[in-house]
Amino acid sequence: MPGSLFYHPKRKNAEKEISKKRWNIGAIVWKVLKRTCMTLGALVLFSAILGTISTISLMNKAAPPLPNEMVLVLKVEEGVSEIASQPTFMDPFPFDQPTVRQIVDTLDIAAKDPRVKSFVLNYRGGGIALSHIEEIRPAVKRFQASGKKALIYSSSYASGAGTGLGIYYLASSFDEIWMQPVGMVSIAGINMEMPFGRKVLEKIGVRPSFFQREEYKSAMENFARDDISPANKEALSSIVKSMSSQMLSGISRDRKIASKTMKGLIDQGLFTDNEAVEYGLVDRLDYGDVLMDEMREELTGSADSETLEFISFNRYAQKEKSYKAALGTSENKKNVALIYAVGTIDDGSAQQTQGKVNATEISGALRDAADDETIDTIILRVDSPGGSPSASETIRRAVLNAQEEGKKVVVSMGALAASGGYWISTPADKIYALPSTLTGSIGVVMGKFVMEDLWNKIGVNWNGVQWGQNADLLSFNSDFDEVQAVRMNKLIDSTYQAFLERVAGGRDMSIEDTKKVAKGRPWTGAQAVKNGLVDKLGGLDVALNDVAKEAGLTNKGDLNIIVMPKPRTPFEQFLEVFGQQVALGQFLNNHTRVLQALETALGEAVVIAAMPRYTVYDAGLDALR
Repeated sequence: MPGSLFYHPKRKNAEKEISKKRWNIGAIVWKVLKRTCMTLGALVLFSAILGTISTISLMNKAAPPLPNEMVLVLKVEEGVSEIASQPTFMDPFPFDQPTVRQIVDTLDIAAKDPRVKSFVLNYRGGGIALSHIEEIRPAVKRFQASGKKALIYSSSYASGAGTGLGIYYLASSFDEIWMQPVGMVSIAGINMEMPFGRKVLEKIGVRPSFFQREEYKSAMENFARDDISPANKEALSSIVKSMSSQMLSGISRDRKIASKTMKGLIDQGLFTDNEAVEYGLVDRLDYGDVLMDEMREELTGSADSETLEFISFNRYAQKEKSYKAALGTSENKKNVALIYAVGTIDDGSAQQTQGKVNATEISGALRDAADDETIDTIILRVDSPGGSPSASETIRRAVLNAQEEGKKVVVSMGALAASGGYWISTPADKIYALPSTLTGSIGVVMGKFVMEDLWNKIGVNWNGVQWGQNADLLSFNSDFDEVQAVRMNKLIDSTYQAFLERVAGGRDMSIEDTKKVAKGRPWTGAQAVKNGLVDKLGGLDVALNDVAKEAGLTNKGDLNIIVMPKPRTPFEQFLEVFGQQVALGQFLNNHTRVLQALETALGEAVVIAAMPRYTVYDAGLDALR
């Protein structure tokens, strides 16, 4: 009522506004409290994680000494890597996965350590590259040559893909192969296959438009064709023949089975537990605890002996520093730089990430090694399928610069050193490869996927403006026209010619001879030695031993190997990952000193705590399963 004493529109609106403001203040307070709790919760969580990292690190430092009698146990659960796995936000602790170099070097040290009586590899899964197997097998043989026994145990010798021939090839190098009852052995040869999706792309309106040099360069073939090309089939058949011949001869020799008989078993493929024993593929069907009891009895005379301990490979590797001198004889060790180029090569300026070879970082490491007057030799470990030609050229130039500074550069190839991976290897003074390394692939492929028909199918119309006749050269909305095709071919011809010239110059070959082994064809390391693309067969340890001998030293034990760039510690890696994923990263970086101080204090607390002797360090070693 307009004239009523009880009705005041302005006053009522004001009350509503006040009420609204009060409600807003409450909401703000609630938000502040909620965010504060979330922040505190994140800090508590992060503190717990940091505490775990610090505790593990300090427990290793405070761990009791290694026993006088031990059996080394290496558990392989997720395969073997070339370099240590980098932490991610979902998996901040990937540090237990062994690298091939750690396995080889630790076995060589253990072979000369009188405290180590035997070695057991407990295979639980994960793929191992054939080239890595080729590096581990000789290390197992050297361990055996010292008079010590090496055994392998697994629930089954098979991989997720259905064939475990590679794993069995590794197993055949051991003195005894044990398998859990009801397991199986799958050695069904080698199978290389790929999908060809040209028809699928046509159905959805995507058209591959690629240029290649030359016929063996098949990188995009599975998109551009309906089936395998004759050239690709020839190359793959040759690779399979080279790899299978090597594995067949190695298994036959180590298991003392005639090659013809072994080939028949491979053709049969799959074996039950009892069949595997019957055909001599497995020595013993039993359980992990039985194996451990029998090893105790064999080495000490009693299955209940407590003097012999089963020690994890990682713990031994961390504690055996005093025994490293056993590998060499020289007091004045020679400095050697070891630089890893692992992954796809790209033009990055950021820090190297897992699966990427950052040309800026690798070339920087090469320059640092070249500038270091205490370093005479650089080992470049290459495990790369290739990538950017310009990034590859950046690294190649850094290799040349190091040589101009008087450094010797040696390339050690891992599983892959193909295309750009071979490009960066060409100027090396000496190139080493494993028999199964895939290398070469001296060729070029460039192009794009054209999606014009796809947009028409789904009703999307692209419009725009451009300045420059070929500004849309790499647009996926239209195919290359005649002028653009000419420019692309010019670029590819130039890049391919540059590749040929670099190979010819680095390998001291004529362009004509280089073309014969180029054409985009991949070769195994065994084939590459024969055609001049590689100097010598052998892994990283062979390259290091040769470097030592050429310097008048005994072996790789006389080398002081400096990994460049310097690997980040687990603590540093975790800080980086956390900083990338959470807004608190900046806070943590600013408070690193506080965290380090806390780590020191925690270390003192751990030492005082007098923890149980081996419970923490050998957890899980009481049963091999």
